[in-house]
Amino acid sequence: MAAAAVPDDAPHDEEPVLEAATLVPPDLLAGPGFSVDPHVEIRGYMAHFTLDTDAGPVRAESIEILAEREAELPALAALEQVTHSEAFARSAGGTLGGTARAVGNVVMHPVATLRGLPAGVARFFAAPFVKLGRQAQSLSDRVAREFGTAGNPYPAAEGPMTDARENRRDRAGNSWYGKAGAEAGRELKRQVEYGQVKRELARQLGLDPYTSNPYLHDQLDRLAWAGAGGRLSATGLLAGVTGAGPMATTLQIDSAVWALDGDALRARNQERFGTWCADDLLVRQFLRRGTFTPTFHGRMLDALDALRPAAGGDALLELAMTARSELEARFIVNALRMLAVDPGVDAGTGRLRTVGAGLVWQRADGALVVPLPVDYLSWTPEVEAFFDRPDFRVRDKTALVAGQATSRLRRGLAERGWNLALFVRWPGSPRHVDTSEPAPLD
Repeated sequence: MAAAAVPDDAPHDEEPVLEAATLVPPDLLAGPGFSVDPHVEIRGYMAHFTLDTDAGPVRAESIEILAEREAELPALAALEQVTHSEAFARSAGGTLGGTARAVGNVVMHPVATLRGLPAGVARFFAAPFVKLGRQAQSLSDRVAREFGTAGNPYPAAEGPMTDARENRRDRAGNSWYGKAGAEAGRELKRQVEYGQVKRELARQLGLDPYTSNPYLHDQLDRLAWAGAGGRLSATGLLAGVTGAGPMATTLQIDSAVWALDGDALRARNQERFGTWCADDLLVRQFLRRGTFTPTFHGRMLDALDALRPAAGGDALLELAMTARSELEARFIVNALRMLAVDPGVDAGTGRLRTVGAGLVWQRADGALVVPLPVDYLSWTPEVEAFFDRPDFRVRDKTALVAGQATSRLRRGLAERGWNLALFVRWPGSPRHVDTSEPAPLD
């Protein structure tokens, strides 16, 4: 049910349900093979869309993810055509059958339901992060003593931006290879060169090989397993459908994720993170956390190289280690990218800080810049408490917001002496509709 308009004299906002057309430009609302439900719920300051596609319904938990899912559709159609072809069925059947038995007879079963995804990034502003923000002891040092480097070193750590988290499903049950042991699955993939074929397929299509799109993930897996088995030229079959060039041309993908395997990428990124982070153990642990894909690692590193912080790299990774979902990981990555393009940031002399569970840039003169890569920021009790923190009692302070903000939010920040920049863009950022505050649907 849509949220009703909040009375003008109410102290806080309620997150609304809005028309999609008030949030994104027309070309993101409908196109070949897709349409977007006009009703969009704002949860945790992110816009939650539902797409109707030829492959089935797709959820997109932010404007950024919406644009990515739509850009992936032509490639998905090409993969569907290949994996349903007679040549694929005839050539790949024996190979895939053997592989399926080796990993629990699950390879040929497509993804039947959408994975549950987080509801927003509201925990970024929530009170439980006061404790996290005040921890004087390095989380990585404590974990190293108590747990070593194996397993999940942060089993109970609260993460940023997670007020609206849904109950987490068992991770193994959500992946197509969940019935097989993780180590056995990885070894098998190495033996059949699965990863290499998948990366090459992704390169031909212009896709991120680490995409979380469940339909695309399934089709890439099926074709990659067939190509890795040696009985089928998966890339050749694909070229007959797609032609010579990539199809998802609007996605910004670092070529390293196509060229290097997981181990090589980790080694490369560990060296790059070492430039900005002093805690080697923390870097190694972070790079093995599945929440941040190698694609996200690369975007973080590019932003860090542009910012050249004088300090705060370890604090950044401590914060990143608390992220438990793709949406939270994107929040941290995009916060860095917002800072990297802001003209008020003194790259090379300023430093990164965490305030509560928020990422902040502190300039050499003491001024603060707070990046908030959200779609629609409302003046909730949690947001008010966040901006009332003692850490923000400085004269010069600026909040950067990627999308829209309510009138209460704008008034609340103005009363507290904040500068506010809306619709902040960075290379590859999603396109928002730059309008006055839209009215909620009745």
